[in-house]
Amino acid sequence: MNCDKHPEREGVASCIICGRILCEECRLKLAGKNYCQSCADKLFQERSGEPVKGKGMGLGAKILIALLIILVVLALVSYLIYTVYLAPYYGSAENVMRILMNDPERIIRFLSANI
Repeated sequence: MNCDKHPEREGVASCIICGRILCEECRLKLAGKNYCQSCADKLFQERSGEPVKGKGMGLGAKILIALLIILVVLALVSYLIYTVYLAPYYGSAENVMRILMNDPERIIRFLSANI
């Protein structure tokens, strides 16, 4: 078999990652194993912590970011409701939390009437 990059040259090895046939010039021997240039580059990028080209964010990371954005928006809305409507009438956040735990309908009725 001939080299994938140099078809006029005889292949002497194959890349252990992608299986490409390599001539003596193309073969990179690292720790006794044969690699092509592109697989060796990817291997070094992964080990050095650099992002590998072509790999995007995974689905799990996208879901986590979306959940964090939703939580931040909910926290901001809750804070605005407290500061604009509840704090002037009920006072401290501790007092509002105590009322929410004991009589949540009181806060709901108040907000329904005032928003």
